[in-house]
Amino acid sequence: MSFQSLAAWRRLAGLLGGCIFCLVLASLVDGMISGGLKDPFLHDLLPGQSVKLSKPMPVGAERLEDLELRASNPKISVHFEELFTGFWMGGTLWRAEAQLAPDIPVGEYRVAVFHHNGTAPTPPQAFTLRVHPSAQAILNASGSLTTRLLGLAPYLLSICLLPLALLPMAASFLLSRKIAQTLNAAHMAEVYRSMNSPEGQRIFFSPGQGHGLTPGSMVEVLDERGKGVIGMAEVHEILREDVQAILMDGMKLRPGALVRLPQAR
Repeated sequence: MSFQSLAAWRRLAGLLGGCIFCLVLASLVDGMISGGLKDPFLHDLLPGQSVKLSKPMPVGAERLEDLELRASNPKISVHFEELFTGFWMGGTLWRAEAQLAPDIPVGEYRVAVFHHNGTAPTPPQAFTLRVHPSAQAILNASGSLTTRLLGLAPYLLSICLLPLALLPMAASFLLSRKIAQTLNAAHMAEVYRSMNSPEGQRIFFSPGQGHGLTPGSMVEVLDERGKGVIGMAEVHEILREDVQAILMDGMKLRPGALVRLPQAR
């Protein structure tokens, strides 16, 4: 396969990898935005479903018997399950379950915690259960664009896409090695870095072992397609297989250009 074909495949792999990384980043941003906007006291449910509810114990309450859980509709059955210690911040939390009846009408309902004396805790611990007619209606109500369009949680999509981004990265790496071998066989090398210096712009390339270059050698600089000579460069420093050269006549170029050695190795 020619250098031009290999370079085209490498550009395609890089473009594909970049697109996947952009999708990963976009889904992460979507997840952070939708998570930050989500009301922690709001739950979207279907008739017949249940949901776990949990909050810290109100001030002055020590046992579950000190609390009462009330639902705004008799078709919602609620009960406390246990007390437990919080994982991140510690403290005592309560856990409860709210079960919706299969025939509960669509709408919004309220489940609230009260002290045994009938007073509400401060701050209030009240949950809104929003009952939808279908699973699609729940997706449509989501604050996440990813969820509304694809039916997937944005963080789950990121996790699924991230391994796929490794494939074009690996392909690009292998193609770069093949390109280097193909160019070296033609007594050429690809410029992988360029930087300004007081002497002029420096370029860095790796022509492989036995290149025969010495400081002061002149190499031809070609365009990225290797079709035309655009200038000359003088070898300045050699470190094993890596070569630094200075472009002549104030010429400037980007990484990706090619150099041609003055003689076969």
